[in-house]
Amino acid sequence: MKIISEVVDNLTSIKLLVNSRKTNIPIIELDKLSIAEKNITSLKWENFVLEQRGDLTAYLLKNEREIFKKWNELSRDAKERIIPIVTKKLFALVEEKKIFESMIPQIRFDIINISIYLTIKNECLNVNSPFFDDLYTLYRLGYIPCGYAKGKYKVL
Repeated sequence: MKIISEVVDNLTSIKLLVNSRKTNIPIIELDKLSIAEKNITSLKWENFVLEQRGDLTAYLLKNEREIFKKWNELSRDAKERIIPIVTKKLFALVEEKKIFESMIPQIRFDIINISIYLTIKNECLNVNSPFFDDLYTLYRLGYIPCGYAKGKYKVL
């Protein structure tokens, strides 16, 4: 099983940190790069993302076992087809001093999970994760999600 082409195209064409971004998703815009780095590299955010992914995989294991078995295959495909392009863009942002290199692993992790989720959602219409839908929307709008507090995403 492969990541669907539309997902590959959408995720590799993301332009992070673009101007005039609007969303209906509740957000807190972080105004300092150092605060964004502290949030995105925090154990709290990492655990939150892992918990959301755990909820998704638990649902798949229980309700969509055959698709669940494809998770690692989809992950490998995302790492081959999406991550090299995204990583190049991220290192360009590091060079421009718009993000820190320490932020890249979490962003790549998010992108991999989003690509898997969107592909599975395309195959199984019952699969739904408001969290990954929000993350996808925020990245597509050019934000970098860095945390979650009081019902709002912290974004750069």
